Amino acid sequence: MAQRKQTLSEIVIERIKTHIAENQYQSGDQLPSEKEIIQMLGVSRTAVREALKSLQSQGIIEIKPGVGIFVTKVHLQSYLKNISPFLAFDQIKFKDLIDARIILELGAIELAIDHYHIDEINQMEKWNNLILEKAQKGEKPKEEDRLFHKTLFNATGNETYIQLSYIINEYFQANQLEEVVDMEEYKHSYEEHKQVIDAIQQKDKETAQQAMRNHLSHLYNLLHGTE
Repeated sequence: MAQRKQTLSEIVIERIKTHIAENQYQSGDQLPSEKEIIQMLGVSRTAVREALKSLQSQGIIEIKPGVGIFVTKVHLQSYLKNISPFLAFDQIKFKDLIDARIILELGAIELAIDHYHIDEINQMEKWNNLILEKAQKGEKPKEEDRLFHKTLFNATGNETYIQLSYIINEYFQANQLEEVVDMEEYKHSYEEHKQVIDAIQQKDKETAQQAMRNHLSHLYNLLHGTE
């Protein structure tokens, strides 16, 4: 059976979703205006309006008349399900996602060493130091931890890896798995991150990957703790 051809508004919907993912918009962030989207995509006003209406009905965006277009704060899960429908919100799929994250991060280490973007590697060290600094102050460094892993993916120079990491990280945040991480575990994460960084700096793929595998394997324990 021949596949149905996408309508123009459906194409615009997918391109707006891609724009949100590639630019790593957060909940509540403002998107370009309708006029700017028309210019950006080179399509008609009608197609853009239909696409925006559909995205709003899906809970991905919120249109505030006279104010702007925003990534919604209320339906992040809906947003994730639309860009990756196979990511159902249950324990079995969550375990699958942890496995996928381990594989992706081990691959990211290999690419990061192959490309060896020293600025990104130094940035990883910066975020890791901030993780320890905040943890020692009794503040949970959730954002710094997220940015540490994000920078690793950036160091690959691979746009596909970067986009996949965005989806996975948002999924973990949506499920609030990090909420059960205590301060001592963040301090332990600092040490594990440091092992990864040191091995990358030495271009030792095997050691860096094993250190990352050990680090991410703790997620299984957190998952069991949420059941």
